Amino acid sequence: MASARTVGIGRKNKKKKKKFRTRKICLPDYTTLFQAATMDGRTVFTLAEVASHDNRNDCWLIIEDKVYDVTKFLEDHPGGDEVLLSSTGKDATNDFLDIGHSSAASAMMEEFYVGDIDSSVIPAKGEYIPPKQPLYNQDKTLEFIIKVLQFLAPLVILGLAFGIHIYTKTT
Repeated sequence: MASARTVGIGRKNKKKKKKFRTRKICLPDYTTLFQAATMDGRTVFTLAEVASHDNRNDCWLIIEDKVYDVTKFLEDHPGGDEVLLSSTGKDATNDFLDIGHSSAASAMMEEFYVGDIDSSVIPAKGEYIPPKQPLYNQDKTLEFIIKVLQFLAPLVILGLAFGIHIYTKTT
């Protein structure tokens, strides 16, 4: 959509009075450029739109490809508002699932649902593969044996001395 605006271009005539001629300029309506698309009656947001809502007064999260406006819930969150603010404006699915929220918490989320995320703009999630490491570190094993011997050697010497003392003691 474009809105028309009249703009004057000034010219001076011989009488030193300004005379304006007008023409119409079509400017784009910027409010429509940032509106989210709708699909099947659902609002679809881009990652950039969600990322722009990243402060205490306007706090949006992405959890399992759904967008939630949790601004009103910041004060009521049991873990504190810092937990939500650290994940604001980005995908917080891993953070949400790691905590192990109850089914009541999941049901409560529907109250804050504002739309879906455009799945074509979210990078594919790779499966985490831990690095391959030996079951034990051989360098650490040697250090552990030395520390144990440093502790046990004096105990063995004291035990021998005590045993000799008891054995040689005559009544």
